[in-house]
Amino acid sequence: MDMKEIRQEVETTYEKVKSLAGWSVDKNVVLTMTSYYITSDREFDAASLNRAMDELKSKTGWLSPLRGSLLPMMAAFLDQPGTAIADEIDRLFTKQQVLKNVGFRNTIHSYIAALLLTDTVESYEKEARQAKKLYDAMKKHHFFLTSDDDYAYAVLLGKKNENTVKHAKSMRTYYDALRSESFRAGNELQWMSQVMTYKQIDFNPQNVKRSFEILSLFKKETKVKPVHYPMIGFLTIHGTMDTELKTIIQLTRELEQSKPFKWHKEMALSMAIGYYMHNLMGDADVVHASLSTSIEMIIQAQQALMIATMAALVASSANTSTTQ
Repeated sequence: MDMKEIRQEVETTYEKVKSLAGWSVDKNVVLTMTSYYITSDREFDAASLNRAMDELKSKTGWLSPLRGSLLPMMAAFLDQPGTAIADEIDRLFTKQQVLKNVGFRNTIHSYIAALLLTDTVESYEKEARQAKKLYDAMKKHHFFLTSDDDYAYAVLLGKKNENTVKHAKSMRTYYDALRSESFRAGNELQWMSQVMTYKQIDFNPQNVKRSFEILSLFKKETKVKPVHYPMIGFLTIHGTMDTELKTIIQLTRELEQSKPFKWHKEMALSMAIGYYMHNLMGDADVVHASLSTSIEMIIQAQQALMIATMAALVASSANTSTTQ
C-alpha cells in the first residue's frame, strides 16, 4: 500500500474502533487499538471483539485488574482468528496464576506478561521462574524504577535463558549511557534499555550512538516523546537505515494530516514506526518474528495503559478543581 492508502485504512479502522469502544475510552487508547489492528494486518471485526469483551467481563470480578481501561485492548489481543475466545481467556488466567505463584503481583501488567508465556502448559512454570529471576536481578540494579510495568519484558527477555545478573547489568549500563545522550530518565528509558538487550545482551556503545542519531533525526522532523523510546530502541537494534527512517517520517507526516491525529500528533509517529516494525519482520524466521511481534504488543499495551492512566489523573484533577 502507498501512504495515502495506509492513511485511509487507519481512518476507516479508527472510526470502527471508536464506534465500538464508546465515549468512555480515551481517544489515544482508541488510536493505539487502531494501530494494533493495522500493524498486525487484521481486519477489524466489531462483532468478534464485542463477544471477546463480553466473555472477558463475564469471567472477571468488578475488582479485577482487567476491568479497567485496557479491557478492550486485552480483548483484542485474545481475539485471534481461528481461536475460541473462551479457551484463550482460560489460558490467560492459567498463565497469570502461574506468574502469581512465583511471586509476580496481581496487576494488569501480570496479565500482559501472561500473554507472552509460550502456549505449552509444560513450559509455563519454567518460563515464569526464569522471568522472576531476571526481574529480581533488574530490581537490584534499578530498585526505584523497576516495578510491575517491567513484568512483560522480564517474561519476554527471560526466554533468552541468559545469565540474569549479566543481563540486568547490561540493561542498567544501557540506561546510564542513554541518559547521558539526552534521553530523559524514567520508565520509558528503562523499557528502552531492556529492548536494547533483545538481540544481544552484551552492551554495545555503538547502539547508544545510533539511538541518539535516530532520536535527533525524529526530533528535527516530528513530535517525539519518551513514549517513543522503546520503539527507537527497536529500530536501533535492527539496524534501521536513514533511508528507512525517512520513510517512517513521510508516513508520520501523512498520518498527521488525518483527523484522528489532529490533537495527537505523537501517536502518528507511534503508528508509523509500528507499521514499519511489522513489515520489517515480514521476511524474518518464525521465532524472531514472534519475539518482535511480542515487543510490538508490549509497546502498544504499555502505551495504551500510560495514556489511560494520565487521562484518569487529568480528569481527577479537573474534578477536584471544580469542587474547591
